[in-house]
Amino acid sequence: MEQPREQDGRASAAPRPLSSPEELVVWEILVRQPAKALLRCRAVCRSWHLHTTAAEFLLAHHRRQPSLPLVSFRGQSQTNTVKIALDAFDLWRSPAERRPVLCYNNFRNLRLYTVHASCDGLIVVSHSMRRYRCHYICNPTTRQWISLPNLTYRSKLVGLYPHSSSGEYRILYFNCEGLMDRNTLCYVLAVGSSMASRGVGKYLASGLHYITRAQSVLLHGCLHWIHRSEELKVLVFDTVAESFRLMNAPRDNINRTELHLVPINPRIDDNNWEDSHLVQINGTLGISQTNRSGTMMKLWMLQNYEAEVWSMKYQIEFPVVEMSGIANSSRFHATFLSENGGVLVYCYQRPNLFHCDSTGKLLQKFQWDDVFPQPTGKWFKESLVQHAFFDRKDDHCVTKPPFFQGL
Repeated sequence: MEQPREQDGRASAAPRPLSSPEELVVWEILVRQPAKALLRCRAVCRSWHLHTTAAEFLLAHHRRQPSLPLVSFRGQSQTNTVKIALDAFDLWRSPAERRPVLCYNNFRNLRLYTVHASCDGLIVVSHSMRRYRCHYICNPTTRQWISLPNLTYRSKLVGLYPHSSSGEYRILYFNCEGLMDRNTLCYVLAVGSSMASRGVGKYLASGLHYITRAQSVLLHGCLHWIHRSEELKVLVFDTVAESFRLMNAPRDNINRTELHLVPINPRIDDNNWEDSHLVQINGTLGISQTNRSGTMMKLWMLQNYEAEVWSMKYQIEFPVVEMSGIANSSRFHATFLSENGGVLVYCYQRPNLFHCDSTGKLLQKFQWDDVFPQPTGKWFKESLVQHAFFDRKDDHCVTKPPFFQGL
């Protein structure tokens, strides 16, 4: 089963010419190992340690790691202690494997926990208690972290991206107060910088307050979001020009018989596709849409980015009868995985996950006794790449975040 490619669609570096058996081991075998196994290999000999700590190798290693969907698992023990784990769920292994990323061992004193963004092995999370919220950016693979004091309880974080010319990682956000104030700006925050956030545009004019969720896709140097006001659109932020624009979304006006699709039961074909999410498949932007009854998904692909031409790739009818008998629920949600990976189906407040292929066939079913899983819509790739901003901790970073599991 094909692995999803890098989320932002950037091309991989050219293959490195190999001249010795040791280089063959390093650049063909070690570079493909999971981070935990690679760290053990560093202890084998001095030469391997030197090779696998070089910046060029660390970047190549990151590019070759699988991109896995992040799933939040929440459970409560007999002592009423709430535990939350954020795991990368590897469906491409047999059997499927939960890879630990972050873990809150005692969530009782925290009211809200949110995964805001994931990019290049970095994750932005926040937790809050009463009217106080603390934001962190961390690398779960290296267990490094730094707080983001510029972000407050009112900050609405909508994207994390690498800035190509400066080499910085930047966060795009706006403040929730003054929602109807047309002078309210979007802000750009450079991670680890002592500089204050910079305003880049009025978010009411750009439409950020219409996005359904802060689930973005980074592609062609731009951030993309689902935008819904009077009609469905795609909101685009150019990370270089720091400007916004709107892109047309697909319209459901395709004759089903022309696509050779199996006729759909009219009872479940309610034509109300409110649950829409952006996906990125092999460097192409897509939109997945689930109907209101939670029984079917469509996948649209952007065939021409400049001309904004969309075509419907799949129409997937979920095995509702089979899943309902297991989960005791008839309302399902789904996350599209990849062109060959199918979909991950779940229902709120149920300890079940279902893996279906692109024809709607149920491939795997998962059930846990003590936790409730919920896909976040975000993806994670392990990275051992070093970032200088993790070494710039200031007075705001004294308190260690209440999480960490990782390696």
